[in-house]
Amino acid sequence: MWTSTRPAATALDSADALAGLRVRYELPPGLIRLDGNSGGAAPSRTSARLRKFAEHRWMESCARRFAPDWELEARTCAAKLARLIGAGECELTVAETTSVNLFKALVAASRLRPEHSALAVGRDCFASDHYLARSAAAYTGTELLLFDDLAELPFDRVAVVALSHTDVRSGAVRDPVATTAALHEQGVLVLWELSESAGALDVDLHAWNADLAVGCGHRYLGGGPGAPAYWFVAERHQRELGGRDRGCDGVLSQAASGFSGAPSTLALSELRHGLSMLDGVSGAELEAKTGGLVSLFVDRLLRAPGVEIVPPRRGRRRGPQVSLRHPRAQLVVAELFARGVVVDFVDPDLLRFSFAPSWLRYIDVWEAAEVVREVLEQLDRES
Repeated sequence: MWTSTRPAATALDSADALAGLRVRYELPPGLIRLDGNSGGAAPSRTSARLRKFAEHRWMESCARRFAPDWELEARTCAAKLARLIGAGECELTVAETTSVNLFKALVAASRLRPEHSALAVGRDCFASDHYLARSAAAYTGTELLLFDDLAELPFDRVAVVALSHTDVRSGAVRDPVATTAALHEQGVLVLWELSESAGALDVDLHAWNADLAVGCGHRYLGGGPGAPAYWFVAERHQRELGGRDRGCDGVLSQAASGFSGAPSTLALSELRHGLSMLDGVSGAELEAKTGGLVSLFVDRLLRAPGVEIVPPRRGRRRGPQVSLRHPRAQLVVAELFARGVVVDFVDPDLLRFSFAPSWLRYIDVWEAAEVVREVLEQLDRES
């Protein structure tokens, strides 16, 4: 895609099948938010919903004693999320944080493969994931292997391989179907980290034949700061893990939810609201728009001075984020914010731009790219 003029970007917006989603979010005037993987825009009427919760929800909870509010909210969230990530509601638990859920998923994998002595976690997962993975290895008496390349792993000893679907630094996306199939041939379970993908890319855990998965409830899912995370256990593994023998009948399995703490009802309510913003939208539609936004941005910055567009690893495609390397990245982020473009800084020298298909327009991306070019050209002249 090459969109060199504002009218061309506007034309893309006119043809955008997801353009109507934008009105479902609260977008401050004068700001272009390219920070979708840090939380992004709030769903519409968030403030009013929080006030209503504070004024009425506790009294309603006292009046309805037949089921805890958090359990009802968790089931609703699981049902909405299941549609977005290609899972059964009974395979999902909405609770805790992503890293805590990773701990539980790794422990579950060790129980499923007790004859294997190692847990493998990709270095492209979050640092907090690595920390909890060390705890999981210590708890299960296994060895933790952190790796860059799958080929370096001793598969005869590995119970599970945990991979980030989208690399948090480069934005590169793995091929989940081919990767899962190759690892299954080695007798290894596969655990996908979906935090940087769900809500922006086409995620289908059943089609991938995934064994386990975890992900956060904020970023592209709209749950906001402190949103509960989720974890997935494929139904085929649940009986071995001690799950209730009920099948996918809408009841959360004991295997997936048996040792989760009760999440905040307030946080669950906001996650449910955020997921509702994506009602009626398919993962394929989200991914198609994400790809268009990213291509437009990259094309506009190909010849920008003083900056390197971090490429995906060989054999991988680019996901919903673009990272630029610049020696004065922190200053660039500050200059962009002063001009109304919100992005992330990753120490020591990366600017990270995230493209949420639910609220961004092509014209937003075009204008943001122009501002980035202006800042980079100014710094280049001053150097």
